[in-house]
Amino acid sequence: MPSPIHYLIYAQHESGGWGYSTGQKPVVEPTAAVLLAIRNEPPANNSFQRGISWLLRSQHQDGGWGINENDAESGWQTAWALIALRYFTQNQDSISKSVEWLTTVGTLEITQAEFQKPEIPKRDNNEAFIWPWLPGQAGWIEPTAMAVLALEGMTKSRLADFRISAALSYFRKYRTMDGGWNIGNATPLDTIVLPRVYPTALVLLALARIAQPEIQTIDLNALRQDMHRDPSILLQSSGLLALSTLGEGDESLISQITEQRLQNGSWEDNPFFTAWAIMACRGYL
Repeated sequence: MPSPIHYLIYAQHESGGWGYSTGQKPVVEPTAAVLLAIRNEPPANNSFQRGISWLLRSQHQDGGWGINENDAESGWQTAWALIALRYFTQNQDSISKSVEWLTTVGTLEITQAEFQKPEIPKRDNNEAFIWPWLPGQAGWIEPTAMAVLALEGMTKSRLADFRISAALSYFRKYRTMDGGWNIGNATPLDTIVLPRVYPTALVLLALARIAQPEIQTIDLNALRQDMHRDPSILLQSSGLLALSTLGEGDESLISQITEQRLQNGSWEDNPFFTAWAIMACRGYL
């Protein structure tokens, strides 16, 4: 049976990136995830360099990335790209531009122009500073957690530090009653919001970087309970990676994930899922 790394080499699009299925046209999110998965794998050195080249070619002049090379609007995918580029230091200009874009991306209440001024904008609402899916929108859990993972330790900007601090307050506020997180901004809903694995895993990975003491036992319990409810490979892998990062890894979970691997070495013929599974089994992004 081919290894997952060999599957990812095979699944790479001829232009250099990866899509959500074998040979599909590249998308920033799976390309960045695959680069994280293969970056320390000697058989994939050539694929890694081709993937990095595709990612750099797809960067916009403003420093951000869209969904793919044809998407003209920079958005949340910029965090994924920056996380991947953290491990590729030969193009500091690209990294600096992406850090600047992610630090100053506008929200529903604060424009990019305001963020680019020397003074940090003044707002009583911390949620005005967290990260949206697209510029000018309200902030949400997943893009905020990804932005924290991308920016932490990458800049000495006071604004970046302030926005990361606002993200921490946001995570505290929108923890569900049972621990863990869902999409965020849950108060308008009339029903009880259950925590889900993927946003919870992303927040836990972010908190592990910036404020690990903030993590509560109920968060880990909520994560495990939803992993038990939903056996999908993305949720199982992201949940296991979060647990492993916090020293709570479980060999039985690794076995459950590896048992789902297909004969071609992949998980569901999906480079994004396969990358997550690889990172989960090895225990780090």
